[in-house]
Amino acid sequence: MSKAVATGPDAQGKFALEINIGGLTGAIAGFSSKMEAEDYATSLLRRVKELAKADGLK
Repeated sequence: MSKAVATGPDAQGKFALEINIGGLTGAIAGFSSKMEAEDYATSLLRRVKELAKADGLK
């Protein structure tokens, strides 16, 4: 299962994206707004789903 959650802002006013894809976790930081992070998450998860489908996975 894939999941991405926007968090923040941090001390510099930036937002981060916490990502979990197939049990692997990571974070991408430096977004200027929560909406920007959520838009990136939507695109990223859509692409992951497309790649998984192309490989015959869920």
